[in-house]
Amino acid sequence: MTCLVGVPPENVDQVWPLIEQRLEEACLTSRGKEKAFDIRRSARHGEKQIWVVWDEDANDVLAVVVSELAVYPRKMVCHIQICVGNERERWQHHIAIIEDWARQKGCRGMSLVARPGWSRVLKQFGYDMTHHLVEKDLQDA
Repeated sequence: MTCLVGVPPENVDQVWPLIEQRLEEACLTSRGKEKAFDIRRSARHGEKQIWVVWDEDANDVLAVVVSELAVYPRKMVCHIQICVGNERERWQHHIAIIEDWARQKGCRGMSLVARPGWSRVLKQFGYDMTHHLVEKDLQDA
């Protein structure tokens, strides 16, 4: 059985040894925008939220999600920045917990940047692909 747990800012350091490697690997695809240390600092200050999917049978972390609240002039959105883990089918339904939390915070939408396969997975939960993110590093151009 799995459960999704939101990590309060004051508990980030306690869970960090369990999630640091996964976040560092996920950050490798961010094209140099952020490292795991930056996420840790932001989560400690409450600027980002860390969610841990816990495998109760194995007593281990199965996945990690990083979100942040994005405030726009006309609405606030909960943006999922990172979602990384194993055995996705066992925990993908937990997105409803993050959605409920976001509603309680006043969000009127959800967003995420993800690999193309996630758009197929999240369609069953009511998500539509609205954009593709295309990037280029200028320092190497």
